[in-house]
Amino acid sequence: MTIDLASATAALEGARSLVQADGGDLVVDEVEGATIRAHLVIEGAECAECVMPRQFLEQIALDMARAELTTVESVTIHDPRE
Repeated sequence: MTIDLASATAALEGARSLVQADGGDLVVDEVEGATIRAHLVIEGAECAECVMPRQFLEQIALDMARAELTTVESVTIHDPRE
C-alpha cells in the first residue's frame, strides 16, 4: 500500500497537535516509500525549548502514524534546533 502525502499528514495530526500546544508546528514534507519526512516549525513558538526533543517526537509520531497507516516504517523530523 502506497502512502500519499494527504494520508501521512492526517496520520500525524495528533503529533502535530502536541507541537502546536507549545506554539510550533509539524509539517509533512514528503513520503519516501514507508518513511514519512517532516520538519518542525518553531519560529514564533512561545517556548521553542518546550517543544519535545526530535528523537522523542519522532517515536510519538511513528506510533501515531502506525495507528492509522500500518505500512509506515519510520518518521524522520528535521529539527532546526539541532
